[in-house]
Amino acid sequence: MKRVLPFVLLIVLIACGTSQGSNGSEPNEGDEEMNDDSNQSEMVHDELEFTSEVVPNEEEVLFKMALTNHTDETVKVSFSSGQKYEIVVTDAETGEQVYKFSEGMMFTQAIEEKEIEPGEALNWEQTWDYKQNGEKVEAKEYNVELSLLPMTINGDKPDKSLFSHQQTFKVPNGEGAEEQAENDENDHFRNVAVEGESGTYKVQGEARVFDGSFHYTVEDGHNILINEQTVETPGEPGWNAFELEVSLGDDDLPKSGVLTLVLYLDGPDGEEAAHHFVTLENFNP
Repeated sequence: MKRVLPFVLLIVLIACGTSQGSNGSEPNEGDEEMNDDSNQSEMVHDELEFTSEVVPNEEEVLFKMALTNHTDETVKVSFSSGQKYEIVVTDAETGEQVYKFSEGMMFTQAIEEKEIEPGEALNWEQTWDYKQNGEKVEAKEYNVELSLLPMTINGDKPDKSLFSHQQTFKVPNGEGAEEQAENDENDHFRNVAVEGESGTYKVQGEARVFDGSFHYTVEDGHNILINEQTVETPGEPGWNAFELEVSLGDDDLPKSGVLTLVLYLDGPDGEEAAHHFVTLENFNP
């Protein structure tokens, strides 16, 4: 028995040493750094907010997308090509695809990187004229999926589900627009038409404004190119005609995107209200 005990004790010591070296060992510094990077990446993705808006008008629908940085640090977003987003519209009844943004488009095949400062946002806009193969689609409800296509965020592959939204909208039939405007308390602009190109535009329309003025800005989906301007109106009940001219230099024109005129009123508390979006020119290829 005296010879057995030392042998048993040796086995116990070896077993303890093996356990401490595998399951009981302290994590090394590399493991800690990897876990920290993973947690930081997840936090960044959680605090990047992707929002979208669908604004159907009589002649076209405007798709708006934004990616907002709610973190305290600059976030770097890279894209694998010149295509930053995808838009797919399908018939709500049949599921048939009637519009896809990228179809027939040519994009630069190079990685592009964008930086979003804390509290800032990247913005995109795209319009669709309700046409499929040159013909206007049927006036009814359609589904749209708006997806942002980041390749990496701060060097990490993102969860694509965080950057995709599905919405439903209705293509108008173009009839009864005047009656609809009379019944819609938020519709203060109608019959807006645009003439011109390459930075010089003449805009005519009708406004129903009771306090004597409305405002407009011009943006390209990324930046405001013309700050708030005020247009005076008679302020009488009913609709009144207006005309305005928009002029931009060659350096201010976007290389891609949609140049949009945004008409709006002052709300009860001084906030912007009753936005009406008008496409001045589409610079997308």
